[in-house]
Amino acid sequence: APGLVVIVEGHPMHLQVHGPDTSGPTVVLEAGMGSFSPNWYWVQSEMARTIRTVAYDRAGLGWSRPSRRQRDAQTIAMELRDALREAGIPPPYVLAGHSFGGLPIRAFADLYPGMTAGLGLVDASHPEQWVRWPRPRADRILEVSQRIASWLGWFGVLRALNLSRRISAGLPARQATELRAGAALPGYAATEAGQIRSWSVSREQLNAAAPLGDLPLAVLAVSEQPVGGELLTALQRELAELTENASFEIVQGASHESLISDRDHAGVVARTIMTVVQAAGDQE
Repeated sequence: APGLVVIVEGHPMHLQVHGPDTSGPTVVLEAGMGSFSPNWYWVQSEMARTIRTVAYDRAGLGWSRPSRRQRDAQTIAMELRDALREAGIPPPYVLAGHSFGGLPIRAFADLYPGMTAGLGLVDASHPEQWVRWPRPRADRILEVSQRIASWLGWFGVLRALNLSRRISAGLPARQATELRAGAALPGYAATEAGQIRSWSVSREQLNAAAPLGDLPLAVLAVSEQPVGGELLTALQRELAELTENASFEIVQGASHESLISDRDHAGVVARTIMTVVQAAGDQE
């Protein structure tokens, strides 16, 4: 593991910590479905010039070992809290989540409002996404496909398919290779299946969450949506209504994956998260 490994609930969890320890909030980066810490390389590199940043691997992904606990948003958020505590990284935090990563950071803000200084939702998943998706039971189809992928992983099929190429396109060679190696492991797909299976639980948790008030929030959407673009953009606009202190932007030319793997698009993400850090500082 290239970063720091701590023990949470008996299993190792991996965090990449970069940047100076300043008096302001630490930025915590939560990766999307099918991804882990190297995917944040460009975003983290730019922000780490001035502030402390943490990109970590959820249990069962990257260098973090699997957890036997359910893969719902609140459980993931609690494991993240424990990992940050074990790593000696105190609050407050500005948390940014890409894709699926938006669910656990919202759960974190609900469970630990005193630790949360702001949120960045980076083309983040909406808890109602699968309920409102035009194709019925698309989430169950995705879960089954991940379970099949996990089985195929034992025979080396995932290594040959290189399923990470979409999320890693544009990253430096080392980070792209790390993502490819991680995606080839059988446990990787099994973890993803567990997250999808627990989506309905996460949905209930977030729908019951307390209002976020004037917590600083930035929502980024993308212009390039090959499927369901109108619905997905509408869901992003709804996320921008979570607080009274939110911004919303569509990053032109960016796709869901390139938003953090392409260096130019990642620069927009980094600068947007920094505005949340600044807004959090203004509220102190």
